[in-house]
Amino acid sequence: MKEWLTVGLLIAVQVFAQVEQRFEFHIKTANTDNVFQKIIDVAESKGGYFTSFTEHSVFLRLPVEALQEVQSTIGSLAVIEQKSFESIDKSTEKERLISQIQSRKKLLGNYMDLVKNAPFAELQSVEREMVNLNAQIERLQGTLHAIERRATLAWVAIYSSSYVPLSRPVKQATSPFVWINSTNLNSLRRDF
Repeated sequence: MKEWLTVGLLIAVQVFAQVEQRFEFHIKTANTDNVFQKIIDVAESKGGYFTSFTEHSVFLRLPVEALQEVQSTIGSLAVIEQKSFESIDKSTEKERLISQIQSRKKLLGNYMDLVKNAPFAELQSVEREMVNLNAQIERLQGTLHAIERRATLAWVAIYSSSYVPLSRPVKQATSPFVWINSTNLNSLRRDF
């Protein structure tokens, strides 16, 4: 009996535990486009997809079970400067939606019983209420489905700053123009 209770609790926890996960990585790489393309390829091979791709960022939706492999891929392609994780529990919202759907379905059943015995003059208003309830149920079921879908796919945001390793140290030149000092044009001029 105790084993059945434990199994029942585990099933209940799995049914209602809806956690939305978000990951964020800040990386440094010399070739951002190449690294992003390789990350996207790995994500797509694992059942994920990219939602946005810019010069300095890529946003992915990825199955939760593939997160470790994608993180390993990111670490092998670039230097991970910073990473963060956020988890949002949607269990309460899911329970609320299920409760609202059930109560509206019960009310719809009551209206169905009214239709059987309602006089012709009242049928139109009962029918209007039934159509309204059906629309509410469909909207709530859509929201519930979206929560369940978001729990199976994690959000992954990767931001990149590119860097180019310098072969020789930059010499500080004295120029009245600050931008010349920052671009190191004086050492370029000396090479010619």
